Amino acid sequence: MLEKKISTWYLIASVIFILFFTILFGSFLVHYYEYGPRYPKLQKTAIFVASIPINLEKLLRYGTSLTPMNKNSRIKLTKNKNDKYNKFYHHKKNKHRALLVLPRYMNEEKRSVVEIIDLENFNVIHRYNHNIEDTYEENRKRYQYGHPLILKDGSMIAKNVMHTPLFKIDLCGKNLWKNEAGTKTFPHRISFHHSLELDHENNVWVSGTLDDWNQSIYEHQSIERPGDEKGQGFTDDAIIKINPKTGDVIFAKSVIAILLENNIFTDSDIYTSTDPIHINDVQPVMSSGSYWKVGDVFISILRKSSIIHYRPEINKVINYIKGPFFEQHDVDIYSKDEITIFNNNNTINKDSAYSEILIYNFQNKKFKKILDKQLELKNFKTETEGLADFLADGSIMTEETNGGRILFYNAKGELEWEFLNIANDGNIYPISWSRIISDANHVKSLKESINNKKC
Repeated sequence: MLEKKISTWYLIASVIFILFFTILFGSFLVHYYEYGPRYPKLQKTAIFVASIPINLEKLLRYGTSLTPMNKNSRIKLTKNKNDKYNKFYHHKKNKHRALLVLPRYMNEEKRSVVEIIDLENFNVIHRYNHNIEDTYEENRKRYQYGHPLILKDGSMIAKNVMHTPLFKIDLCGKNLWKNEAGTKTFPHRISFHHSLELDHENNVWVSGTLDDWNQSIYEHQSIERPGDEKGQGFTDDAIIKINPKTGDVIFAKSVIAILLENNIFTDSDIYTSTDPIHINDVQPVMSSGSYWKVGDVFISILRKSSIIHYRPEINKVINYIKGPFFEQHDVDIYSKDEITIFNNNNTINKDSAYSEILIYNFQNKKFKKILDKQLELKNFKTETEGLADFLADGSIMTEETNGGRILFYNAKGELEWEFLNIANDGNIYPISWSRIISDANHVKSLKESINNKKC
């Protein structure tokens, strides 16, 4: 009789414990997705546990390689004479003396590659033969090159898509340098992410996260690192200028520090999140104009859906731009008084079903859309990432990163070609920030380097 009572009590206690744990587990998930991080370590653990069934299903289906995209495309798929899916679809014939730098996941080889494609004939003139394991202790099947920068001699400066060291290899894939734990000029650990751009002095601008906090990077020593006293951890995004020959850091500045020192942010703008900035593009100004100076940079920050026009030489924010865009990526200089903004358009508005390209005019302070109807017609939508590149002849290349798709329009707004990263298995796989090289000298030098390579 005693044994029966003990067993019943044990069962009741177990049910109560399981019920309490289930409610607590669910509350961590609800709070994270509805209100943001509060107990990051516990919430991350809860998310990891909740994701086990989904991740296990993906592992069983695809192994350790990247998972295909789920995005449906309006491209009418065709196959070539070898019974393989075509990746390029041509609508208007027009030769461009330009090169497409295409970082994509190649499912047939179970790895990411970077290809240089001649837009005069769409031939792949070079594919980087890079042994990823020589650069990172990382599974090559899951690695993704993010916005690789190709120099005139064919060398490539690149990184993984998010939060990894920065590295440089030559045309044949030989490692030249790697920046992962700081350098003598800036002895602090940085993880690099998002865009890579050259400035007027051929230095490289990139966004990074300062993984070890050092007060000396600030001009005002009173600034403290938010979040640490609560043990929450903190993502301190910074703009970084790199010497392309050595990989050394020339300049680094926390964007939080920039905004605090320019009285644009207050503590209440920062302490509410462990990732209050989230830089996704640093665009250097190549020549002076009425509204900017050479050496300025435009910074796109996702969390505040805003663009910062910053002058590093005097630590001054010249313009802080907000507008009809939300969780945008990629800012570019378009004309002597205009910039473009790739608007992901992740609002709750039902009319925001597709992503947009906006132009902001500094003279009249107004926004306008370009390719509006064309992108809507193609059901063009990428909730994360995405970009647009502009050629001198008025052509526009835009990338739907989440859909593994690129669209290229001429100056009249006519669709010339589109690319879909479809594999032989019929699935669409990731692309990770392509770019167009259209500068005549750059194109000529790079082609010569490729033609004369000795690998």
